[in-house]
Amino acid sequence: MINQLSTLNLLLVEDEPTVQQYLKEILEYFFQHVYIADNGLEALHIMKTNPIHVIFSDYEMPKMNGYEFIKEVRSFNSKIPITIISNHDDKKKLQECIPLGLSGYIFKPITYNELKKYLEQFSHDIINAGILEHIFSSTHKLNISKSILCEGEKKYYLTQLEYKFLMIFIVLDGKVASFDLINDTLLEFDLTESAIKNLVYRLKTKYNFPYIKNIREVGYILVGNE
Repeated sequence: MINQLSTLNLLLVEDEPTVQQYLKEILEYFFQHVYIADNGLEALHIMKTNPIHVIFSDYEMPKMNGYEFIKEVRSFNSKIPITIISNHDDKKKLQECIPLGLSGYIFKPITYNELKKYLEQFSHDIINAGILEHIFSSTHKLNISKSILCEGEKKYYLTQLEYKFLMIFIVLDGKVASFDLINDTLLEFDLTESAIKNLVYRLKTKYNFPYIKNIREVGYILVGNE
């Protein structure tokens, strides 16, 4: 389940440079991209201009503390998973954040093993909640945790092959998926090049999904993202 996090962007809000750099280096192993903010105000600006799926925020910060920041986020986004980072002596302060719908909290100092263990449970919880999604365009998005492709109000339950095929392009994030890479990733399905072409055709016609373009004699690429 923790591998599912590799499709998501995380916003890390932390004002201590050493802690910030330490956590960033670890979190980059698990998430697609890690954005950095020194305080709540800077974090809100980043959220206005970048796709953020997960937030890890310190509690004590200048300009706007963790509680004020989360309260502001919840005014326009009620579902985004938020984790608070704090010191052990901040437990009483954390209580005021509980009504704001936290995914959890972790205490400093944070070790790699502690963070990995937390991410394992964190990924399990948010996947079960069914809130992970990848947006292809204004009309199409994929509910990652439930293998549902949505076209406007229409919902299509993908086969295992269709789902794993689309996940290749989500993980590659704009890079070309060669025929060899597709075959290696979907080895269990024993696909020929002709079978891959038929799969792409089926996605385009069955789900009105026009975003996979053939790169002749090379493979495929995801296009038309908005």
